[in-house]
Amino acid sequence: MPEKGWYSLTVRKNTADKVRELAKNEDLTVDGYLNQLMDKKQNNTTSYNTLVKCKKCGAMVKSENMEKHMGKHAKAAKKKRR
Repeated sequence: MPEKGWYSLTVRKNTADKVRELAKNEDLTVDGYLNQLMDKKQNNTTSYNTLVKCKKCGAMVKSENMEKHMGKHAKAAKKKRR
């Protein structure tokens, strides 16, 4: 039986595995991932305001700023090579 405030949902195993994988790829819990999906659908917004974890340094960065953030890693790598 789940803890108070939690609820157990029954889905097919392949669906559960896929949702877990998608949540893990975004460094979220399954609960957080599903809430994010519902918020996007409800607000009809893009994922620009979501935070994602940089795979190189672990920093939490807004998804809209990730390209700029990764550019900083590229610049730092070029400086090290010189």
